[in-house]
Amino acid sequence: MMSDARIHLKIADFILELIVPEEGCFVLDGGFEGFFSETETETETETETERERETEAETETERERETERGTEAETKRSTSRSLSRSRSHSRSHSSAVADLKINCHVGCENAPRTWGKELYSAKNGELALWRIFDWTDGICIHVNDSEELSRLQHIAFYDVKQQTWSIYSDVNESGSLESLRYPMLPLILYYLSTEHQALLIHASGVFDGSHGRLFSGFSGVGKSTMAGLWQASGAEVINDDRLMLRKIDGHWWMYNTPMYYSDVPKKAPLHFIYLPYHHPSNLYERGTGIQTSMRFMAHCIQHGYKEKHVQWHLDQVMDIAKHIPITRLGVVPTTEVLTFIKEHESA
Repeated sequence: MMSDARIHLKIADFILELIVPEEGCFVLDGGFEGFFSETETETETETETERERETEAETETERERETERGTEAETKRSTSRSLSRSRSHSRSHSSAVADLKINCHVGCENAPRTWGKELYSAKNGELALWRIFDWTDGICIHVNDSEELSRLQHIAFYDVKQQTWSIYSDVNESGSLESLRYPMLPLILYYLSTEHQALLIHASGVFDGSHGRLFSGFSGVGKSTMAGLWQASGAEVINDDRLMLRKIDGHWWMYNTPMYYSDVPKKAPLHFIYLPYHHPSNLYERGTGIQTSMRFMAHCIQHGYKEKHVQWHLDQVMDIAKHIPITRLGVVPTTEVLTFIKEHESA
């Protein structure tokens, strides 16, 4: 029987556990490098358990030797043993937690032929980048190669109740299994956003040490330009194209996710949202009401084929709008716009 290896990724504070075949070559491209998690493997757990047994044996021998040394020494030993067991339990518990499991298999031809009717298709002309089908336990997605849309790349099944993906992939040009190859990971993150207080959005995000700012819009409105201006002033760029927003302990945070280039996980609290557009002068229009919220929602990544998902994302947008100001921002892309923004934020 082929044995499996486990790889853990930490993305937007979600833990993704990949179960991959040890035989053959499994790859994650360079964009994932910084997102590997130090979650303990089963082998490490077994080693730790063996160490605990040895420690307990040594402790027992020491107890016998020191029986005559008095109550104080015994008390210290008991305290030490209790702390050791507490640390062991905590470590074992954390290693077992994964928000999502992803079973990675070789070969689209090995996938079960059990999907139902087509629910959604992301088409580029006549060909689709991916198609979503109904499936008994959730959904099935057929993903084509983004560079050759006529070539099937993945057949993926998502079991909603088990929160488990099973991805069947043809090997790439180098003969390696690349189960999260674009656009598979963004699709997985999208479905996470339908089950948690989270949103995926086309936006850039920056953090200046005090405030987190998000700039959202369609291509060409200046998201990357704004990120570059803030970076030049010393702020940290969380990402300049795609962010995941999550509500944690009552507060909204923005996170980067793996892209095609190398990066490390970043996050920052979210304080201000801007919808920039080019304008002859800098202009600050603080929005209110449903119209502003819908402008913001238009830039969130959503498929729209399932009413439940649309309503869930709308609820998240309305929660954000209730706690975080959303502003339309006319922009002249020079450093003066940064001072302009700060002055209006504090007004």
